[in-house]
Amino acid sequence: MDANELVEVYTTNHLAEAEVLKNALDAEGIACKLDGENQGGFVGVFDVKILVRAWDEERARKVLAGHAARHGGHPRTHGDR
Repeated sequence: MDANELVEVYTTNHLAEAEVLKNALDAEGIACKLDGENQGGFVGVFDVKILVRAWDEERARKVLAGHAARHGGHPRTHGDR
């Protein structure tokens, strides 16, 4: 796998949740992209994926797990399916 390749680290069907988590990753210096954020009138129906570069995958998963632990959630990450 190319270190620059985008990998999925989190999936949700709640756009607001994805945006909060994107901000948490950005705050840690991890660049990420939301895939599926333009859902039009179908908000909450389709998945929104958080994608990071492969070299940041492990660190991103740790940040997301820490965020979930602090806020009482359980992230549904790509690896948990």
